[in-house]
Amino acid sequence: MTYDDYVTDKERRVARWLAVAMHAAFVLLLVFGVAWQKHHTESAAIVDLWSTLPPQRPEAVPAPPRPAPKPEAKPEAKREPPPPPKPEAKPQPKPDIALKEKLEKERKLKEQKDLEKKKQVELQKRKEDEAKKLKTQQLEEKKKEDEKRKLERERAAQEAEAKRAAQEQADMKAKFAAQQAAAQAKSTDEYARQVRTLVLRHIVEPPALQGRNPQVEVEVSLFANGAVNEVRVVSKSGVPEWDAAVERAILKAAPFPPPDPVPDRKLKLILRPKQ
Repeated sequence: MTYDDYVTDKERRVARWLAVAMHAAFVLLLVFGVAWQKHHTESAAIVDLWSTLPPQRPEAVPAPPRPAPKPEAKPEAKREPPPPPKPEAKPQPKPDIALKEKLEKERKLKEQKDLEKKKQVELQKRKEDEAKKLKTQQLEEKKKEDEKRKLERERAAQEAEAKRAAQEQADMKAKFAAQQAAAQAKSTDEYARQVRTLVLRHIVEPPALQGRNPQVEVEVSLFANGAVNEVRVVSKSGVPEWDAAVERAILKAAPFPPPDPVPDRKLKLILRPKQ
């Protein structure tokens, strides 16, 4: 560490002024010596020159003063509360002013009562209006519910009536169809009996029967005029001669009466030698 590390700015300024002062004194001393030597005998003189000043001791920093002791707080004497002020006597109003104030007070009180009564009447009227409105709304809702139930009953009755009518119509159609089918079957049976009789008249029994009674079933397809379109053996009898004899007899007996009662003009016949 150097000298500058121990010196403050203030000390540097002081040292600088001291150096200047010493140099000034030295110069004055030289000037004075030269002038004096002119009048006196020269004498030897030794002068020491310093390049730098010796370090100065830092000034002692005075210790901070101790805080003064706080004075002890003395208990304050209790102060008695001041006596309450005496009530000031209100000046008595004059009779006319008192009467006027009384009348004004009665008027305001009457107005207040009338206003409260009016509010009560309005509140009661509002309650009655709301009750009437609620009752009317309930009646309307009940009326709507009754109408809804009535419509539902009527709709249910209409649906039941429509269902009954549809069932009745279906029953009538079924009955009519059954009657038609029965009549058709009867007509078909009658027509088949007639055709069978005509065919049996034209059958020539083959000698191969030998007292047997074979049964053959054939389907005859007719034209609208009763002519034969086709003969087809549905169930053979087991005697080919009898089957062939039946087919030949059908073709010989044709044409038959118009096959109006026969559906699709197709007629099934079961033929045996002995009916």
